[in-house]
Amino acid sequence: MDQSHLNIAGDGVQKSAAERLLSFQGLKPSAALELRSYDIDHFGDSERYAGASSMPLSAGSTAIMRARLSLPTLSLSLVRTFPRIIRGYQLAHAAAVVVPMDHVTSTRINGQSIGSSIVILKGASDCLVYEPVGRLIGVVYFTPPACGPWSRLDGYHLLSPAADVLASLQCLISATLETAANDPDFLNGPISRAAVEQSLLGAIDGAIRTSVDSRSVHATTESYLRIVADMERSIRHDLTIWLKTTEMAERVGVSVRTLQSATQAICGMSPNRYSRVLRLWSVRRQLRTGPGRRSVKACAIAHGFWHLSEFAASYRAAFGELPSETLHRAVREHS
Repeated sequence: MDQSHLNIAGDGVQKSAAERLLSFQGLKPSAALELRSYDIDHFGDSERYAGASSMPLSAGSTAIMRARLSLPTLSLSLVRTFPRIIRGYQLAHAAAVVVPMDHVTSTRINGQSIGSSIVILKGASDCLVYEPVGRLIGVVYFTPPACGPWSRLDGYHLLSPAADVLASLQCLISATLETAANDPDFLNGPISRAAVEQSLLGAIDGAIRTSVDSRSVHATTESYLRIVADMERSIRHDLTIWLKTTEMAERVGVSVRTLQSATQAICGMSPNRYSRVLRLWSVRRQLRTGPGRRSVKACAIAHGFWHLSEFAASYRAAFGELPSETLHRAVREHS
């Protein structure tokens, strides 16, 4: 088989490939590659396989994109994301390997900085991911072997491979997707497809074996995760009541300072802002539920927004449109 399709070249070529992928240049739909764009309301359809869900922090101007190559025993995706909080994951007997394809370092998982680490998700993982800006990530999804390093990688792990190992994996992902886009016939034959799979799995296995597992869940972090979960349950218990931070802290059973520290560490924001983000997203989901929905006013009040002009301004700042526009578009879509 001609391996030139998947050559891992020098630093200059790697940088050029990464820059092309940042804008999805070099990728186009083909018989082998699915290419789709999403908005924040429909991105959840692409997360169901991982048992995850995203709550947007803002609509932003980032075009959400996903390129996906399906092979016999794995799938490879390139995803351009948006500012969000992600909850999950439930992968049953599968694993997902999330590879950074850009230089964004502000993302956190359960309060810990991801930086340039590879994220391994296997089985059930109770994670809250704070992603304040959109990212470009590669995702390899497959059923891992029951032996070798995979046997001890349950839950989630942050792996920090050497810079050259990570660069080689990134370049392999780039070359594989560009081959699927521009030379899909190469992937028609079973020998070629198997070789591509083995190249990807071998590169991932090498990254795992040469990495340091940087996940270190301290007792404080576990406590903060419980506090945030309790706070969210308290907010959702009655969305018509807008609790002050002091009242939320009392209900959760911690001091105001501890509540603020926990929410900042895990969610990257204050308790009050987190409550607002949660409510605004819940309003938007209700406005989009189809015929029979309540009015904008009723929906806003049901979520504790009693000052409608302030609500409309907050909603527009978050989603780039007025709530009435969301409702009218939903009516048209369901009529």
